Amino acid sequence: MTAANIPAGLEASLSHVEQLLSQVSTALIAGEPLELEAASTQLRQAMAHFAALARTPAGAAALGRPLRQRLEKVSQTLTRQRENLLRRAVVVDRELATVLPQAQPPSTYAPVGTYRGGAARIYAKAAS
Repeated sequence: MTAANIPAGLEASLSHVEQLLSQVSTALIAGEPLELEAASTQLRQAMAHFAALARTPAGAAALGRPLRQRLEKVSQTLTRQRENLLRRAVVVDRELATVLPQAQPPSTYAPVGTYRGGAARIYAKAAS
């Protein structure tokens, strides 16, 4: 199927997804969380719109080799972005732990008092 046979709406929708995917990559590399969030939200909406168009009879018929190759590239890029987001999350967690060390959680068996428990409260009053 040639580009001329691809419905204009499907082609425009896929082009929009590819453009937003590039914006997400740029925001991820720049480390701009607000831009990344905005671009990711727009990408999610654009992908949902594309999927809806692709499920129509005309869209399903138009998913020939050229569009499938572009979709495969989008899929690979999304996979790389997910991996990069996970790496960035680890770096941020480590940096945050350096700046704000975590408080030590109380030990399960730490001494908190002689009579702290269900039936032992009765005896705690008698012992004091």
